[in-house]
Amino acid sequence: MPRRFPYPAILAAVGVFLVPAAQADGPTRKQVACMLALNAAGAHVAAVSVAAATRCVRDACTGKLAGGETADQCLAADRGGAVGRAERRTVAVAGRKCREAPPFGPQSAQEVNDAFAAPLRLHAVFGPELAAVLKTTATDRAAAGCQIAAAKGLALVTLAELGEFNRCKRFKLRHGATSALALQTCVGVETGRLARTRNAAQALVSRKCEGVALAAAAPGECAADALPDLFACVGFQASCGTCNAVNGGDHVGRACHQFNDVGIATRYCGERPVTTQSVARQWDEEMLAAIRRDNPRPPVHARNLFHVSVAMYDAWAAYDATARPYLTHERATSTDVERDRAIAISFAAYRVLSERYSPDLALNAGASQVSFDTRLNALGLDKTFTDTTGSGPAALGNRIAAAVIASGKTDGSNEDGNYADPSYHPVNQPLIVKVPDIDFATVADPNRWQPLALDKMIGQNGVPLPGKIQTFVGSQWGDVTPFALTRANPTDLYLDPGPQPQLTGLGDATDLTFKAQVQQVIELSSRLTPDDPTMIDISPASLGNNPLGTNDGHGYPVNPATGQPYTPELVKRGDFGRLIAEYWADGPTSETPPGHWNVLANSVADTAGFERRFRGAGPVLDPLEWDVKTYLALNAAVHDAAIACWGAKRKYDGVRPITMIRYMGKKGQSSDSGQASFHPMGLPLEPGVIELITAESSAAGERHADLVAAGAQLGDVAIVAWPGGPADPKTQHSGTRWVLAKGWVPYQRATFVTPAFPGYFSGHSTFSRSAAEVLTLITGSEFFPGGLGEFVVRQNGFLQFEAGPSGDVTLQWARYFDAADQAGQSRLWGGIHVEADDFTGRRVGDQIGIAALNKALTYFDGTAAP
Repeated sequence: MPRRFPYPAILAAVGVFLVPAAQADGPTRKQVACMLALNAAGAHVAAVSVAAATRCVRDACTGKLAGGETADQCLAADRGGAVGRAERRTVAVAGRKCREAPPFGPQSAQEVNDAFAAPLRLHAVFGPELAAVLKTTATDRAAAGCQIAAAKGLALVTLAELGEFNRCKRFKLRHGATSALALQTCVGVETGRLARTRNAAQALVSRKCEGVALAAAAPGECAADALPDLFACVGFQASCGTCNAVNGGDHVGRACHQFNDVGIATRYCGERPVTTQSVARQWDEEMLAAIRRDNPRPPVHARNLFHVSVAMYDAWAAYDATARPYLTHERATSTDVERDRAIAISFAAYRVLSERYSPDLALNAGASQVSFDTRLNALGLDKTFTDTTGSGPAALGNRIAAAVIASGKTDGSNEDGNYADPSYHPVNQPLIVKVPDIDFATVADPNRWQPLALDKMIGQNGVPLPGKIQTFVGSQWGDVTPFALTRANPTDLYLDPGPQPQLTGLGDATDLTFKAQVQQVIELSSRLTPDDPTMIDISPASLGNNPLGTNDGHGYPVNPATGQPYTPELVKRGDFGRLIAEYWADGPTSETPPGHWNVLANSVADTAGFERRFRGAGPVLDPLEWDVKTYLALNAAVHDAAIACWGAKRKYDGVRPITMIRYMGKKGQSSDSGQASFHPMGLPLEPGVIELITAESSAAGERHADLVAAGAQLGDVAIVAWPGGPADPKTQHSGTRWVLAKGWVPYQRATFVTPAFPGYFSGHSTFSRSAAEVLTLITGSEFFPGGLGEFVVRQNGFLQFEAGPSGDVTLQWARYFDAADQAGQSRLWGGIHVEADDFTGRRVGDQIGIAALNKALTYFDGTAAP
């Protein structure tokens, strides 16, 4: 008779642990309690599941299954409901212990149950259909006994490894583990307990399987002729099941495969993921996810996008007879080019990403590294293979990555100093945003950038002091090594558009332009409310088709792809303004403007019916070739856009609207020297939008009465504007109302307010136009596939700064240029830029995109100079 499965021993092997004390620099005590409670619950689910699965094998082999039931049906049936009860217990544990979500590790009862519900890899050992393989004691007693022993051995080692992981995790959490990376070494950790369990399991299998035809008894991945080979495979499948469960439940990103000595899996753990995405696309998505976790530093991320694209392109080009690599001179031969290209690209991208989003250079680096590890693991590649010698594809990828990383150390970005630039010093002192005023003493020059203090402290004398002061992100970026930009003199800007309009107070052309553009931003701010019933058509029938550097277009008569007129899309003006301000904001937790255009490029390639014909002609390219070429050209363009734009930001140091409006509003009004509060540097008056507070306007029930009641004075300048975020942004919107100009805030998060660099000229506009040029040229059409690009938003389903939109809205663009123009326009709605910033960025970006694509072509066709 076969031995009964030792279910109580399984529970003991898994272990249930006490809550450790919280670490000062790690998760809180409650978060630790949640993680360990969920791990214990997951271990219980695994133990119950493994016991049930092993009983199914035993009962099938001893002829004790219910009438007509197969082993596979038994596995799916959860006889007695033990697994279901264990899973409900996990849910209950999460409800009691996990009021405070942990920063890493298991995040919910559902993912724990999913991860640990089936860790026993019976099908890997016995094949896809157990019923066709399992013998019975009545027909082949020896084979049936061997199969029961193999299942028991698999179960014992699986649960022993899970138990050791949990013990190790408890120890790590007690000793300062602050990310999932610290737990990777707990997967497969070797201990005396585990060794004894393996020895016992091996002895059981050896005793029961002696003399059995092993290839027939275990014909799955463990098909073997010799007992040592069988148990080696059973042991691997046990480790694989545990590793996959822990990756699913704890997100540790541990590789679960067995690798050869050149970094490639010889025994793959689990099912290979099925995807239609090229390997380059997969790594681009990893890059975008890492950007979203990091600080919003557009020039840094544009550079990283470009350098990862270079790494992937050079790895691809090494196997192409025509294309010339950009940075390296690698050439490779292969009997399986598709396979080896994917390997080389993956190692190259992985190494560069791991360097650029490491703890010294990025926020949330641990989470990003786990994600990179998980991706490489899913591709069956070994992250520990770091060799750069030899002709293998992994070594090739490592060499290319090393070259890219080395070039970045001397490209002028100061990567080793985390991109800091101690040479820049703002001429203006910080503006404390939370104080609804501006101190003229902080503004040495109203045309120059003023850093923001996003918090305030109160000094001993009661005076507010600035806190969380912005520093100019990327002030040295004008001297970073570009892709296609050239200049005659190293001290020149690559593309110098000349200075922005200036506030002079002289009433000259530059002064009047400056004031008109500030007035325009206030007008847009006054419209940021869904309470305004004004409806506008935002379809390509009315919007888009602008001449370069203007908003003078009036849409398109027909869709060129269908020959039919575009359908009008009527929405509230306030919803449109708020939506584009947030959709294109690309601030914290976003992929930033350069990454946004990668998202759009990917969506174009994903469009049903889109043909990947380079420049719209010739043969259809395979997805990998299309992606590596698109990413190189596109990200070269946004990289050059950052260099050209940030060089001008450093040189011209342009003021942002928050300083403009507060400064001018406190100065007074500049429209009428015969009225009160006249100052030549004040705001121009506009009835119903920009007004002086008077005795009449502040009388009881009048439009400015509330301002005076709150402390405003007669003669102060009031404007209609968005007043800041509501108390509950999920359910409320602020609308617009009269506020003091000297306390104005843009339509942004209170923790962000305005980017940490000067305004002139707009990075959004430059990035977007340069990217739109590349997409236009590389696809061979100015138009989105089908003549229409869309982004659909449901009522109250998108806005973050406040509730909204108040109805469904679909953003639409006919051409890539229309999307780029809207990105620039959005910055005025959001109160981040004025029109000169936007239009200048569009014109400069146009030149950059064309130059980048033209230079990329020389690498694609092999004509680039060595």
